[in-house]
Amino acid sequence: MTIIGVLLVVALAVLYAAGIRAILAVPFRALGILVGGMAFHNVVLMILLRLGTPHALVRVVQAWKEGILLLLLVLTARIGLRAWRAGSRPRLLFLDWVMAAFTLVVIVYALIPASLFGVPVTLGQKLIAVRVDLLLPALYLFGRVFWTSRRADLAWVLGAIVGSAAAVGLLGAIELWLIPTRAWVDFGANQLSAWLGFTYHGPGGLPENFFQTSSEGLLLRREVTTYVSPLGVAYAGLLIVPLALVFARRPVPSRWSRLLAVALFGLVVVGILFSLTRLALALMAVEVGLLALLFRRLWLYAATLLVAIGVVIMLYVYPQFGPLVDRQLNPVSHNQALHIVNGTDPSLREHFGLLGYDLEYVRLHPLGTGLGSAVHRFGTSQGTGESAIFDFFGELGVVGGALYLPMYLLMILAGLRALLRARGDLLLGALPLVASIGGLMLFLITLTSDVWGNLAVAFLFWWAAGYSVTLAAPPPTRSIETP
Repeated sequence: MTIIGVLLVVALAVLYAAGIRAILAVPFRALGILVGGMAFHNVVLMILLRLGTPHALVRVVQAWKEGILLLLLVLTARIGLRAWRAGSRPRLLFLDWVMAAFTLVVIVYALIPASLFGVPVTLGQKLIAVRVDLLLPALYLFGRVFWTSRRADLAWVLGAIVGSAAAVGLLGAIELWLIPTRAWVDFGANQLSAWLGFTYHGPGGLPENFFQTSSEGLLLRREVTTYVSPLGVAYAGLLIVPLALVFARRPVPSRWSRLLAVALFGLVVVGILFSLTRLALALMAVEVGLLALLFRRLWLYAATLLVAIGVVIMLYVYPQFGPLVDRQLNPVSHNQALHIVNGTDPSLREHFGLLGYDLEYVRLHPLGTGLGSAVHRFGTSQGTGESAIFDFFGELGVVGGALYLPMYLLMILAGLRALLRARGDLLLGALPLVASIGGLMLFLITLTSDVWGNLAVAFLFWWAAGYSVTLAAPPPTRSIETP
């Protein structure tokens, strides 16, 4: 088994080398590789761990994304050095200054010893927080620097992202019906959780979110697929839906190509539906409706109706026939009506309770409690709950939070301005759609979930935001298109 794992690592290394070559040729393509690769990141780690692959090799595979980010930083520095030597100075926009101020606050808090805040934080927690917080301005910078309007590159990135999301949706639908729940334990899902530093207390030691708990106490299976998490499927999917729509509407040489693109759009939607993430389902219906109003196409109005019907079916009909298990992961037959939506939903009460706790926490700690205090790993977090917004307030204090919140909202506005600048150019307006409509849909989720820990979501939104700022800027402030 170990030999098979090592051979798989070698195959992944060859694939990685091809990806690096593509990035060196066109750095913008790194976005497609990062987002598409994260769709399969967790399942690959799970397989390697299950095969008994040496942990050092697994760590190397796990760091593939950091390698790409480091390469992009080097390429950015090289572009900056060339511009400096040529006497060219960047003309910073307002959002650039806000992002720079946020970066400075993160660096200052990273240098402050955790002991000064009175909240125990391990080095591992602090490093995770630094990585997530500094990743946002870094991705924004990449979107600003590696800007392009070339159709081939835009289509390549869209194809990589939409294709991977469609594969997730297809595999998830198969997984739900053909893979028994207990098999995830055998596959090594718990081993993966422990490797990543999480401790779960769901049935069989699985994450609690593998299931939707019905009012009757039985557990309804959700699609977890290659993300090994329904939340990863749902939250990344919300940002990918606009890209899938553009990919389906772009000019193509044949009818079969158009049908394939529409099928990919449908699979992205199916993936979100079977994730059974209720807030994401409702937001997806709103999102497709907004896209229909924006593009004013008859098939999109029909798609809005179909998606809305699909959401209703998943919330009220799917519980009556979907895969069902008890607390011991034994399959259960449907002999009674089940409900996952009701006025006394425990999940809803828990979210509201955490928001109240977060508000009180921020009130008591206006200067924050330091980086890492809100990291939800290793079972030692004593900071804010699971809200991306309140995590910034809780860790970086009112200053950091007051920078992050308007920064996020201004990114949405930048996306809208970039859409106007694109003037109906589908491919050019694809990433601005992510920053504007996708970002708007994601806002409520950032209020209740730590979404930036899902790197596929972080990669796509913040890169799209930087790209949108560049596109919306007057031509003299735009970065030179990268070769």
